Amino acid sequence: MQKILLIAVCVGLSCFSRAQIKFGVKGGVNFSNVGGKDAAGASSLIGFYGGIQANIALVEGFSVQPELLYSAQGSKVEVESSGDGDEILRTKAKIHLNYLSLPVLAQYRHASGVFVQTGPQLSYLLSARLKAAGGSLDMKDDFKKTDLSWVLGVGYAIADGKIGFNVRYNFGLTKLGKATEEGPAARVYGRVLQTGIYYTL
Repeated sequence: MQKILLIAVCVGLSCFSRAQIKFGVKGGVNFSNVGGKDAAGASSLIGFYGGIQANIALVEGFSVQPELLYSAQGSKVEVESSGDGDEILRTKAKIHLNYLSLPVLAQYRHASGVFVQTGPQLSYLLSARLKAAGGSLDMKDDFKKTDLSWVLGVGYAIADGKIGFNVRYNFGLTKLGKATEEGPAARVYGRVLQTGIYYTL
């Protein structure tokens, strides 16, 4: 059994050593929002993302692409506050969620340059702020430190693959907020549509 494992490890290392790895930089625009049964009334917020990628070729057309990205996400929400007497004031606010994201995607690229991607993404929360009426409130303690999502993407590569354009949809799988003494976390999940460009070094 040990010999079989040793052979498997050697074969894996041999394949990896022959793999062609290309590094690049990328960036683009986020159209982010939240979804779920408790996300009524939220609307999309525009942000940006940027970072680095490494494309590891496996066999003809197939590769694995890990990335490290800064991603500005969030949503617009309606906030209620007390006015005079029993009056309830409703104002629009923005929740800004800034993440460091690590997607690891399986990719297939056709000879025409068209490619598709899919895979998991783990994000670490850097900051969370509620901004409304000229004020700002730190809400990082109200959100989970990590967010797991699934990525679906499509794109097109030109100039022998050195330059490419892509569109992705990140579908959040874990609740964004934390549970409290009053009850479980709200059923609110991240939803992000991304569009951008990359350049292979």
